[in-house]
Amino acid sequence: MISKLWRTAILILAVATMAAGCSSRNLQFHDPDKVYSKFRNEFGTCNATGVNFTASLYYTAQKQGHRTIMNLWGDLGSPLRLDVRAGIGTYLAHILEDKKGLTAFYPDQNTAYSHSSPERAVRMLGLPFPFSLKDLAGLIAGCYPDFIPNTFDTVTLDKNRKGLLYLYDKGPVSSITLTEQGLPTEITGRGELPWKMKMESYELDDSGKNLPDKITVYTENGNKAVLRIKSRSFTNRKWTEKSLEMALPDGTETIKLDQNANNNISSKNN
Repeated sequence: MISKLWRTAILILAVATMAAGCSSRNLQFHDPDKVYSKFRNEFGTCNATGVNFTASLYYTAQKQGHRTIMNLWGDLGSPLRLDVRAGIGTYLAHILEDKKGLTAFYPDQNTAYSHSSPERAVRMLGLPFPFSLKDLAGLIAGCYPDFIPNTFDTVTLDKNRKGLLYLYDKGPVSSITLTEQGLPTEITGRGELPWKMKMESYELDDSGKNLPDKITVYTENGNKAVLRIKSRSFTNRKWTEKSLEMALPDGTETIKLDQNANNNISSKNN
């Protein structure tokens, strides 16, 4: 009886050791540091100053779907403009992000909301993406040097054992999954509203980078946003101030969210 127990224990230990060894060999085969360096070299640098993107956006919130078209343009550093319209052409929102923060104007309400923190504003307004326009523009352009940390804390194989999962102990981004070629396929974030983002359908763009044509964001409250990129254009010149202005109509009600403790504004806009 004892001999049989010992044989079983030895067998379990051998299997565990083999599994650990395979995982270690896979990690060595991928060379985590080299893959991460390749990613940082590719997506941590920008080939352009100004951008102009169009995309379709399907957003599901509170079990209701919203199909829209968005146009995002401006300077990668800021300022940036975002217009969102329904498929029939009606404008649903005009948004400006600059050094003052973020301002969102809703024509149907004749109301503009602003906040000095773009990240805080998008959460309070219930916008489809839980990060700033600057970060969104960078993700579409394949240029986000400040969004992902320069170094990681730990690394392991992803759940499919095909890529590498890099983990960060601190900061708004909690992990990123990279292919062996250094392409990001999934990013997760922590904070008031944890989120997960999948990046798919990579193609070599005119900018000289492999860029995703589909970006899907899931938030912990059950919302989902599917962004399909229709066009990208880049320039080495900054946009003119006039082209990025967002003039508000006379009689527009303005609400400063910094001074408003109501976190349920999003229900008014959905």
